[in-house]
Amino acid sequence: MAFTPRPTPEELEAFYNNGYHDRFSESAMANMHFAQNRYQFLENMLHRYAPKLAVQTGRKLLDVGCGTGDFLQVAQQAGWHVTGTELAKDAVDRASQKVGNHILQGDMTEIYVPDGSYHLVTSYHVIEHLLDPIAQLKRCYDLLIPGGLLFVETPNIQSLGARLKGKNWSHIIPPEHILYFSPVSLRHALHRAGFDQIVVGTSAPQIVESIVHWPWALKKLAGFIYQIAPRVGLGAAVQALAFKQ
Repeated sequence: MAFTPRPTPEELEAFYNNGYHDRFSESAMANMHFAQNRYQFLENMLHRYAPKLAVQTGRKLLDVGCGTGDFLQVAQQAGWHVTGTELAKDAVDRASQKVGNHILQGDMTEIYVPDGSYHLVTSYHVIEHLLDPIAQLKRCYDLLIPGGLLFVETPNIQSLGARLKGKNWSHIIPPEHILYFSPVSLRHALHRAGFDQIVVGTSAPQIVESIVHWPWALKKLAGFIYQIAPRVGLGAAVQALAFKQ
């Protein structure tokens, strides 16, 4: 599903360089606790599907659209050699303060990085922002070593929340979000990018900001429903782990 009319690249550049990360920093998702939970989930996935990489030394990770670098900071502390990419200069500056001079500014499809440089590439809530997500996924494929992995997470257009809220779904926020993926369409996009071995699922949200002020009983009920929704593919986010052969 795509938002129309589509913004131009120039409009998007202006949008993300006009205080976007200042606004995001006020979100409940912009803190180290959230980043630590995100990293722990990823480590659990690696132990399950790529156990050798989970314990390997000298691991190199690229986080595409790394924001202000909280996730990279956690990964670096866990022993990864980290690199991030980000469009907005203010975000690059903040991330660099956390992980050192390892942040590349610009569109990752245009930044020069040698092919086969990384064991793992991560992309958290990035592809829904892009005019051409397939091009970025193909670039991720090229940047992985043989046997490397790409982890992608993006809002699930077939989630319980999207089905119940329709046009009022919290992730319908143009021009920030341009494209929307389901488990089926994300798998298809990864196939087009060159990946053949793909694990796709959905997950419950760490935080449901829309219910924060609900009465306790309703909040508990909603939280329970959100936790069981992924069992039937209706989780808030769709996630994929894709292997480069």
